[in-house]
Amino acid sequence: MNTSIGLKVNIIKQFRNGSKPSFALRANFSISGQLAVLFGPSGSGKTVTLQCLAGLIQPDSGLITLDNKTLYDSKMGVNLPPRKRQLGYVFQDYTLFPHLTVRENIAFGLRGLRKSEITEKVEKMIKLMRLEDLGDCFPKQISGGQKQRVALARALIINPSILLLDEPFSALDSAVREKLRQDILEIKEKFSIPIVFVTHDLEEAYQLADYIVIYNNGQVLQVGDRQEVFYHPDNRTVARFIGAKNIFSGIVEKIEADKATVRTKNFSVCLPASSNLKVGKTVEFCIRPEDVMVVRPGRDLNRKLAGNVFSGKIINRHQLGSTCLVDFQVGQASGSRLQSDFDFIIKLPTHAYQKLDLDKRRHIKISLKEPAIHIFKEGANQ
Repeated sequence: MNTSIGLKVNIIKQFRNGSKPSFALRANFSISGQLAVLFGPSGSGKTVTLQCLAGLIQPDSGLITLDNKTLYDSKMGVNLPPRKRQLGYVFQDYTLFPHLTVRENIAFGLRGLRKSEITEKVEKMIKLMRLEDLGDCFPKQISGGQKQRVALARALIINPSILLLDEPFSALDSAVREKLRQDILEIKEKFSIPIVFVTHDLEEAYQLADYIVIYNNGQVLQVGDRQEVFYHPDNRTVARFIGAKNIFSGIVEKIEADKATVRTKNFSVCLPASSNLKVGKTVEFCIRPEDVMVVRPGRDLNRKLAGNVFSGKIINRHQLGSTCLVDFQVGQASGSRLQSDFDFIIKLPTHAYQKLDLDKRRHIKISLKEPAIHIFKEGANQ
C-alpha cells in the first residue's frame, strides 16, 4: 500500500485588519513521505495552511491537490467542503464535546452504520488508544493526554485519507508529549495513513518528520526530507530554526585541490571545495553544535578531524538535563575581544561532558567534523 503524501499546495491568503493588510500567506510546496511536518515559529502560517487543506479557510487564489484529488482550484472554481475532503483533523485544544462521553465523542463522526457496527468500531478504537475504563467519562473527568487520545480516536475512526494534526501536544507536559509522539509513530505504522503535523518544537519535528516544510512570516523557506533540511539548511534563517547555532561568514583565501581555506572574523577554517568557490568570494556556512568535538588530550585525529583543530577556552556552560551546551572562544582573550565573546557552541551528552571533566578544564581543543560543515546556497541570504 502506498502511504506517501502526494500533496501539492500553491496558495495565497491575505488577511486584513480593516482596510490594511495584516498577514499574508504564500505557501508553495510539494511534499512526499508518510509523515510531513510543517515547522516554524508561532504565527508563521502553519495553522492557516492546515486550515486551508481542511477547507476551514478558503485561500484567495491557488491550487491544493491530494494525490489525484483536487481539493481547491481557484481557476477551475473548485473548493470542496470539509465533509467531502475525507480528512481527520485534531486541534490544539482537543475540541471535544463537553456534554458527550468519551464513547460518544469518538463515535460522533460515524454516519450510515448500524448501531452494532458503531459500537464495535468505537470499542476497538478505545482499546487501541488505551482508553479502557474511560468510555463513560466526560471530558472534564479525564487528563489532557487522555483528551488528546480521544481526539485522535475520533479523527481516525472515520478512516480518513489523511490525518491533520495542529500542534496537538503543545499544552501538555514533556512526559505526556513524549508518549503521545510515540503514539503518532505507532498510528503511522498501524493505520498506514499519511499525516501532516504542525509544530514549532524542534525536538518534535526531528523525531516525527519524514518530510519537513520550514515556515517564517507566511513564507515557505525550505522543503525536503528530514536529513536534508536539518543538515543542509538553505540559509541562515533555516539554520537558526533547526538548531545549527554555529553560523559564520568569511572570505575564501585559497583553494587547494578539494579544500578551500576561509577566513572569518576570528579564525580560518578549511571547507570542502566546490566549483562555485572562488578566491576572494564571501561565503556563509554553518555546523551543528553536536558536530563540534572536544579533543581529549593526547588523542590522534584522523584526516577528517585533524584539518580544523582550534585551541581556546570555555567561556560558559549550560546544563540541560541529559545534554550540556558549552560556549567556546578560539585563542586567548585579547584587548580586541570581550571576555564573554564566544565563537562556537558545543553540544555534548552530559555523560561525555563529565567524562571529559570540563567542569575543571578551562583551556581545551576542539575539532570541526569537516563533512558536517555546510555551505549555504549562493544568494540564500535570509
